[in-house]
Amino acid sequence: MLIVDNFMSSVWSWLALIQQGETKGKIMKNLTLSRLALIAACTSLFSACVSTTSNEKREIVADSIVLFDFEQGSDTSLLQTNDAKVRIINHQGSKQLQLQTGISSGAPGVTIKKPAGSWDLNNYYHVKMDITNAGEHPARIIFKVGDPEDGMQAWQMEIRFDLAPGETKTVSDDIITTPWRFTKPLNLLAMRAAPGQAKADLSAIDQVKVTINYPANEHNLLIDNIRATNPVRWKEPDGFLPFIDRFGQYKHAHWPGKTLSVDDLRQQAKDEQRELNANPGPKEFNQYGGWKNGPQLEATGYFRVDKYQGAWWFVDPAGKLFWSHGVGVVNAGTAITGITDRESYFEWLPTKDSPFAKFYSKAGRASHGYYSTLAERETYNFTASNLYQKYGDNWREDFDRVTHARLRSWGMNTLGVASDRQLTTDGITPYTETVWVPGTRKIEASKGYWGKFHDVFDPSFKRQLKKALSNRQHTVDDPWLLGFFIENELSWGVEGSLAIATLQSPADQPAKIEFIKDLKNKYQNIRNLNKVWGTAHDSWDGLLQSTTAPNQNKAWDDLSEFYQKIVKTYFSTVRAELKSVAPNALYLGCRLAWANSDSVIRTAAEYSDVISMNKYQYHVTNVGFPKGVDKPILIGEFHFGSLDRGALHLGVVEAKSQSHRAELYTEYLNSALLNPYIVGTHWFQYAEQPPTGRGDGENYNVGIVDLADKPFPELVKSIREVGNRFYQFRSEAAKQGRLVQPKQPKKAKSIQIDEDAHTRSN
Repeated sequence: MLIVDNFMSSVWSWLALIQQGETKGKIMKNLTLSRLALIAACTSLFSACVSTTSNEKREIVADSIVLFDFEQGSDTSLLQTNDAKVRIINHQGSKQLQLQTGISSGAPGVTIKKPAGSWDLNNYYHVKMDITNAGEHPARIIFKVGDPEDGMQAWQMEIRFDLAPGETKTVSDDIITTPWRFTKPLNLLAMRAAPGQAKADLSAIDQVKVTINYPANEHNLLIDNIRATNPVRWKEPDGFLPFIDRFGQYKHAHWPGKTLSVDDLRQQAKDEQRELNANPGPKEFNQYGGWKNGPQLEATGYFRVDKYQGAWWFVDPAGKLFWSHGVGVVNAGTAITGITDRESYFEWLPTKDSPFAKFYSKAGRASHGYYSTLAERETYNFTASNLYQKYGDNWREDFDRVTHARLRSWGMNTLGVASDRQLTTDGITPYTETVWVPGTRKIEASKGYWGKFHDVFDPSFKRQLKKALSNRQHTVDDPWLLGFFIENELSWGVEGSLAIATLQSPADQPAKIEFIKDLKNKYQNIRNLNKVWGTAHDSWDGLLQSTTAPNQNKAWDDLSEFYQKIVKTYFSTVRAELKSVAPNALYLGCRLAWANSDSVIRTAAEYSDVISMNKYQYHVTNVGFPKGVDKPILIGEFHFGSLDRGALHLGVVEAKSQSHRAELYTEYLNSALLNPYIVGTHWFQYAEQPPTGRGDGENYNVGIVDLADKPFPELVKSIREVGNRFYQFRSEAAKQGRLVQPKQPKKAKSIQIDEDAHTRSN
């Protein structure tokens, strides 16, 4: 054992040097991959000499291992590019990978492959990378570890971040949901992030990928020091279940403000009421939350939009400028979570004869995840259960009263998407109405995160739209209605994609029949089309029966034209049907998400009164339109999340802590208020998602209030600070010429480099 001890002492000396380099943000370059590999191999060899027990995993693990550092160059065949060029350069004393990306792809970038085999990263919590934006434009970057076939796993294995021009940062991708893992499998179901679980098969990682997310500009990036870091701790699964307490909270952690008893709930209600009484809301607000002391414009009795001093605004029914500072999903059901097949997760569930049994319910098939495989599941509503314990039998009335008071006190003036109907009909807080259009025929070969795209040429689309709108008659003349969202996050795809899907669909697809009718009118006979497309269809019926997509380059003009026809038919139909029912109401668009083609943006602007966009990013300074488009924008969703208050998943955009969440909120709102197009922002969502997940597994730290209906104080402080000043802030910026016009896309300049070692492009 003396030999082993001496050897391990040497190993740990090497690892200490590595750790020192890591704390400086980079692995020390003189510690080459070969040395690290030798250490790892020797460590593995001698670990058998180290005492172990059946209850503990004591594998010796290096603090970090280098995956790629480019010091020895790189085989260019291992650098797979998409709409990009790469080369290894000398920069600031080290060799780095320069990535230059184009704008013709939705995800230009590089995949860096391991020379042979794969890494086993089961012992590591993070994969990190040093990256510099050496171009002139802010970049939205995706860093992805591995290539899981499962789409949800693939999404979990990536991070998205913003990088300003000239900025260098070390980014960290969590490949395990918690800093610890179970020593034996414990299959936890129906959660986007489950404790102690790897996000994918970490024994088969053979690549990393760096891409730009739907760029409007060319970019120059420098990449270096890709490494696995932060060895995980190992825990026995025995005794972990149940892991959810009676309030729906994660049981095995403590944090400031965690609810520990019913007395905590009731005391918090008393304390908050005193706080709300002391802070009734901005003095600048009129009854609608409009700018009481601001300019007087035409009052129509309904919400409308107008451009004032170079900036877009809503105008409230009284004719006052209105900027929509809101929050979505304000209801008493955000912590409804599945019980079926997971009963052992909960330390407390009420019996069927309990007063709490009313919070059980049944739900149908979920859109994603484990519960998408079950036609029916039982659920429990921890939100309502906690409100019942907090307020008693009149919990529903108290929830409504306190919610309106909170929003006013915080300087918020809008109930956003999917908010409770009782709240929206109280005549206290302006609201948006969301219309869903289920039951339509879809383009069979289309794809999308939330489902396939409507076949807008099938009669079912207009019929179901009319039916959905007829169920909103109670809102159409309500002065408190800000406007209508029609649907949410439709998958428009890239230019031409829906036309391609149409051709890949069956012969009885109405959209396909419409497309071929247009082609007949244009080409007259199939021979003319074959000549342009490079196809060999024997007849128009042959094209109708075919499900093979044509060469996109050769058929591009026709694909693009029909894609635009689909888009135009959708928006024109929606506007016509909405205005026939609610002529005074604003059409707030379809809540565009991800990235969208110019065709979609321009057509949405033509038919919508306001363009709604869900923008999960750190700021919205450059959110705007293609040249020639001038319409107001409403941000329908955004949020930031962290893992320091019992959440298992931080959500879409990362914050380091609750304090950082608050800082990011202020920065996001400031960027929105200085953008002349943006007329409001709606945080997603009001209350925390349960750690065991909603139906599709989402279990994000997204709430302004937690699972026990307690506001996160840091975030509320920032919301209230913005709420008390946003009218003056935006108005003064407009008067002083400080509004920030989104930049039009343009190409970035190349950076200065010392040496071109290797070059590869697609």
